[in-house]
Amino acid sequence: MVTSNYFSEILSDNLLQDWVGTIFRERFDIDVQVEFTEDYFCLIFSKNDHFVTINFTDNGRQAFFSKENTLSYISREAISETTGLEIPNENLALFGVSEIDWFIRKENNTFTINYDFISYMIWTLNRLEEYEVKSEDKHSRFELKDSHLFKDGLYLRPIVDEWVYFIGNILLASGIDCKQNKFSYEVSHDVDKISRYISVPKTKVITFFLIDLVKRPRLVVSYLTNRKFFFDNETSNTFDWLMDVSEKHGIISKFYFIPASTSFKFDFRYNYTHFVKRLIKKIDNRGHEVGIHYSYNASSKFHIKTEWMKLRKILSELNIPTDLGGRMHYLRISFLETLRQLSTIGQKYDNTLTFHETGGFRCGTCFPYKPFDIYNKSILNVEIRPLIVMEGSVLDYSKISIDDDKALHYIKKIVLQCYKVGGRFSLLWHNDEFESEKKKELYCQILEFCSTLNNTKQV
Repeated sequence: MVTSNYFSEILSDNLLQDWVGTIFRERFDIDVQVEFTEDYFCLIFSKNDHFVTINFTDNGRQAFFSKENTLSYISREAISETTGLEIPNENLALFGVSEIDWFIRKENNTFTINYDFISYMIWTLNRLEEYEVKSEDKHSRFELKDSHLFKDGLYLRPIVDEWVYFIGNILLASGIDCKQNKFSYEVSHDVDKISRYISVPKTKVITFFLIDLVKRPRLVVSYLTNRKFFFDNETSNTFDWLMDVSEKHGIISKFYFIPASTSFKFDFRYNYTHFVKRLIKKIDNRGHEVGIHYSYNASSKFHIKTEWMKLRKILSELNIPTDLGGRMHYLRISFLETLRQLSTIGQKYDNTLTFHETGGFRCGTCFPYKPFDIYNKSILNVEIRPLIVMEGSVLDYSKISIDDDKALHYIKKIVLQCYKVGGRFSLLWHNDEFESEKKKELYCQILEFCSTLNNTKQV
């Protein structure tokens, strides 16, 4: 477990400071120098020989490691009165601070903020609160109840991005022309199931047959009579429809395929027969993305490299790009253990991190970034693309109703949070989770809403 003392020690690491600078350079497209002296962070922003300095006190830092989850807020009105600047939500969250006597001071082009946001950003983006936490979840996933973001529903806000947005407004008001980020959205599909019988491993398909002969005999007869008709009418066969919908909105769908099995109960979904390879080739031919969906125990059993190489070999034989991104099965990710393996093999990005129970902003952000390994003091060579919503989080885990538009309103609320900070909304919807027309309608409504925002001038 990361201790408060160790955390304070690494803040003076030069490579960590470079990492902090990279986060801001990528957001603002300007030069920034990061310093940590006398236990305080200082950021010096510059463009065209114009400089703005922002100092951050150490206020709140020690409380990051307390179980109290101390929290306070600075309201939009208070910020507007003292600075004349806007923030994307009704307040800024100060985790680790119980109360604050002053928030910001200015002298010429030097600002001092009475909160250690930089340390909080390091702590949150690198998920330090997850290290060595024993999960009670049946799939051993980090749970929302164990996160500081559970308090006041902060998991539904990109609180790191809100702070960066505020800092950007300080720079703009001080005469530094920094980049204005624009909202975008993406969709992906974990291919957990292609067909009930076709290309399914024998050990599983025999089991399905025996069950269906008793409970669903017509299904078996349909398969044995006309396999093409059978597959055309399977609820899991939504591949063409998903690509049609994405193409309508001018985006690509990302389909993540499972390359191997490490659990009989949760894997053994399909073999890479000619049937499956034709499907993968069709996805690529239509200009959509094929990625990797690691097996259930791939990370814990250190099988990531083996599965990575297997899928790349298959794609190479099909003349499909092997510069892969992907996601962990059941969203099972151990932050450092998993990302270190992905970094070693050279995976382009990972799109796993969200709260499986609710969706939301597990990393406090909806922007991509490369994480920092605080033990090895190095930047990991894999990009985190935060997953924001999975359909199962809303409809199954949270059991939010689809009938009265509650699910749509819930997801729209999260999408708007991404829009406010100019970030990216990332949606996961499994290809086999469209068994009702209502689900298809909800999916289309979400993409239509995102598309409308994408074509709206940013606030």
